[in-house]
Amino acid sequence: MKAIKFKNNGEIVLMDRFTHSESPITTLTKYMDCPTIIEEGVTFEMFFQHIIKDKDFFNIIYSETMGDSSIDNFITEWGKSPSLQIEEKGLSFLKVYKIFDYIELPEKDNFIDIRIDFDGVGKEDELFNLEFIPVNELKPLPIILSDKISIYRTVSNIKGENLFFEGNTFILLFELIGTILYILTIHRNPEGRESAKDKFIKIIGETNIIDLLEEQKEDAVETQNYEEAAQLKKILDRLKNGFIED
Repeated sequence: MKAIKFKNNGEIVLMDRFTHSESPITTLTKYMDCPTIIEEGVTFEMFFQHIIKDKDFFNIIYSETMGDSSIDNFITEWGKSPSLQIEEKGLSFLKVYKIFDYIELPEKDNFIDIRIDFDGVGKEDELFNLEFIPVNELKPLPIILSDKISIYRTVSNIKGENLFFEGNTFILLFELIGTILYILTIHRNPEGRESAKDKFIKIIGETNIIDLLEEQKEDAVETQNYEEAAQLKKILDRLKNGFIED
């Protein structure tokens, strides 16, 4: 089986996973169904430059993922140099990883949510919301692709959840790029992102939103709205572990 490998010199290669032989390539567009490997030392700028290069292709492939947005909306911002804001705020690297949520019910069929998450990680392993950070600020950050999967179990009528299995896995290139584009374009454009960020910070300051979201997640499990429960869990994980404010 072949895998796409992002090298720390900025190049991309097609690697045989058995012999480890490498063949240089110039585009990602033909290899979307390949597992992905990212070498240590690859920065987000090295990675994302290959997305920018074929942005017209990815705008079509991920048109449903990005909705009314597109990569073009962020080209001007991407062309700017990064500031020292990220380093000053303690964000150390970017991490992409696979999550497996298992929600166990007393009578009905159980629900399983498997997803790819894309988060910023701080010096003390705290998580940061990447959807509110300008894309040019992410350029110098190392990007790490985890080959581990964590399986969490939530039992209906019992508050909380627990980790009960970890193992090895891989992430396809299609999954990886789709996850990153969803996070970066969720607010359509830089102006929409800044507006949403201001509103979000205001809500956090004026309400006890974390407790409210915990209650909503438990209610979602009780009413068997599993997609909402899984999404609320992701929001809570990131809220509890850090948020970049100006």
